Amino acid sequence: MGTIMAYVRAWRRQAAQAYGWRALGVLALLVFACRLGVAQVGPRYVLALDSTPVRPVQSPAGQVQLAGKGLALISFQGLRILALGADAEAYSAEAMAQWPQADLLVLTPAASGRYEGFAPLSARGGLPVIVVADERAAAAASASLPALYPMQLWDALHLNKGNVRLRVTALPGGAGSTELAGFMLDISSGRASYRLYVSCLPLAQGEAQALRQRLPGADLVLLPHGQTPQVLALRGQPAAGYPVPAVLTAAGHHFKPVRR
Repeated sequence: MGTIMAYVRAWRRQAAQAYGWRALGVLALLVFACRLGVAQVGPRYVLALDSTPVRPVQSPAGQVQLAGKGLALISFQGLRILALGADAEAYSAEAMAQWPQADLLVLTPAASGRYEGFAPLSARGGLPVIVVADERAAAAASASLPALYPMQLWDALHLNKGNVRLRVTALPGGAGSTELAGFMLDISSGRASYRLYVSCLPLAQGEAQALRQRLPGADLVLLPHGQTPQVLALRGQPAAGYPVPAVLTAAGHHFKPVRR
């Protein structure tokens, strides 16, 4: 809910600049409707996992690291999330045998190149998979892949594992966009949280600076497209600077949740 409303506030500022204050009257009604709708509907999916950690928790910090060609692993206190584009080399039944153990997979649409549909996922049966909702995803979810979680714009998935909570929210692009552009992963333990945005769209040149306004509160952006995922740190960067994506490596990017 907090992530959604922060996004709407940023959208409201953009609307004021682009269309004038008259547009804010209409937008205020949309904000109220958004608040009411979220309060009534709640998350679309709720998952509770076995709290037994995959490995001993040695530090409150988390990590995002390269785990294969195009495959990123997000780890935090026993919760492990995989993210990759559907055209990555690691997305195949053969490559999945080498994947690390995980609690959730975020599969973003293929940006270019090959795409094998949802068939490879049968090799990791039982692994919950978040995908962008479309006709193919709906058919697969109702047939052979019951662990598939298709998400439409503003859908949310809540996942609990021990003391760790994860909220995934499907977000649009810039103001006026109706296309699902990515998933915000809000990972928290106690009162501290970390917000990692997994983009479903390639980042065009010059868009890095706009992400700071489009994703208020986001700490890190993960671009899982192709064989070399990239990360873009937003928190801790100078407000006037232009963040530059960095290639994700096996050493990874370490993060620590913060109180908000």
